[in-house]
Amino acid sequence: MGTRRAFGGQVHVRLSPEAHEDVAKEAFEKGASISGIVAQSLMIRRVLRNIAPWKTVAEIRQANKDVDTQQLEKDIFESIKSVRKQARNGR
Repeated sequence: MGTRRAFGGQVHVRLSPEAHEDVAKEAFEKGASISGIVAQSLMIRRVLRNIAPWKTVAEIRQANKDVDTQQLEKDIFESIKSVRKQARNGR
């Protein structure tokens, strides 16, 4: 990227009505916001970005052989905790 840009933390996403309904129901059931559910999903995606779903288990293990599984679990836990904290604080 050639230019530096400040990111404000807002992303507007278009979903199908079915996906919108799905995530709204999940948020309601969990006592969370839609934004919280989407943010949590994106954080988990970020942690798992090197895993392609069409790879075999052996390929995934090989590609991630240097990944510290305890650190990975900690990163996922911290991401989820952060999203829940933001949801509790009304963000």
